Amino acid sequence: MTVVLARIDQRLIHGLIVNQWAQKLKVKRFMVVDDEISKNEAIKDSMKMSKPAGTGMSIIDTQKAITNFNAGKYDTQRVFVLVKEPATLIKLIENGVAIPKVDLGIIFNENGRKPVTKFIALNDQERADLETIKAKGVPVVVQYVPTDPEETY
Repeated sequence: MTVVLARIDQRLIHGLIVNQWAQKLKVKRFMVVDDEISKNEAIKDSMKMSKPAGTGMSIIDTQKAITNFNAGKYDTQRVFVLVKEPATLIKLIENGVAIPKVDLGIIFNENGRKPVTKFIALNDQERADLETIKAKGVPVVVQYVPTDPEETY
């Protein structure tokens, strides 16, 4: 099965992810793909404490994610990919990782971003990256929690 959903959420792992989304998606592995966080053992340890029993969690850099997916390491699992920015997903997609859909979670209104919704603010590069993802045939949606109606971005 492999990737069931990719979510762009600056908080990465948090209560909504491990409780509501994991249950809805029947996740077997949470995969945080972030080149900086993958090198920070303290943050990784705190994130791993939040994973529900019976699930796995990988906190890895982009290249390792590409290598592992292309080697078939997760082929028998339902993987929920979490990233902070759309550029990371473009790298995954362009290197053969099948992403069925991208959900926009919380993206903070900071560093020159402009609000798009109550919970999402984007800069020009992020907007362009989301258009690139859509041009590759991957739907981009806005759905804060699984019980919210899914809106096309």
